[in-house]
Amino acid sequence: MAKPNMEDISRFHRYFAIESNNEFWSLSEGDLSNEDKQRLLTASFTSLFHWSEIGTEENKHLAYLAVARALCVNGSSLSVQYAQKAFEYFDGQGADWVQAFTNAVLSHACHIVGEDAKAHDFYERAVGFQVNLSEGDRSVFDATFKTIPEPQHAF
Repeated sequence: MAKPNMEDISRFHRYFAIESNNEFWSLSEGDLSNEDKQRLLTASFTSLFHWSEIGTEENKHLAYLAVARALCVNGSSLSVQYAQKAFEYFDGQGADWVQAFTNAVLSHACHIVGEDAKAHDFYERAVGFQVNLSEGDRSVFDATFKTIPEPQHAF
């Protein structure tokens, strides 16, 4: 096999970034076995690696969001770090569906680390964006949102 040139390598990165991202989203919406949860982590980190090589800042931060979601599904406190990166990048900018997802995933991450007041606030923000989504975007969002624990308001 001939050594790939830089153009080939860029194409490969793009291909694997897209494929692993699609694998992540396909897996993330179902009931997951422990093996599926590990695969979810692998797919999300693979996507992040490849987008980091060739993607835009938006691509990279959407990949951070996917990693955060995979870490949340696995109950990892590391999810906060990745969710915060995505949230900080997209907060106040981007489409409503991105705002809905970043707030929902950050809510889940905060819930995992016991920051219930923050989790509640981000959850409520996600609900606020949810009502503005188109039917198609809402269907995709709701498939994930139904798996996000609803935090109790901390007084």
